[in-house]
Amino acid sequence: MARPGGVTVIAVLCFLGSGLLLLGGIGMMAGGGILAGLMNQQGQGNPMAGIIASMGVAVGGFFLVLAVIDVLLGVGLLKLKEWARITTIVLTSIGAALGLLGLLGSVFQFNLITVLFRICVLVVQIFIILYLIKPEIKVAFQGGGRTMTASA
Repeated sequence: MARPGGVTVIAVLCFLGSGLLLLGGIGMMAGGGILAGLMNQQGQGNPMAGIIASMGVAVGGFFLVLAVIDVLLGVGLLKLKEWARITTIVLTSIGAALGLLGLLGSVFQFNLITVLFRICVLVVQIFIILYLIKPEIKVAFQGGGRTMTASA
């Protein structure tokens, strides 16, 4: 069975997300180091500088791990692996739940751009979940990426 077009789109979104996470991770690591360096220039060995540098490395490393997971999911989706479909559904569901909480927080501190952005992300996440649980999409993943041929 040929790979459905929507699966390819979701895989591309995974790759784009991993690129953004990679940039964010590198930025956090560099930013923590730069901020710590600036703090040390201001005074004699500011103890917070080490904490900020460590936090930058920790958060940046977390982003890099997420980037690797996103790449693995994208490759798994392209190869029609069932584990990639299920993992994408689970992680997207968690992201949608957290996004809904963020949307509620955005309503209390109303900023139109933030609210609209969060709504758009939430809608995309819901579409991804609904698409991946469709029976015909689930069937495409059942073969694990192998094409089935009829034999006599």
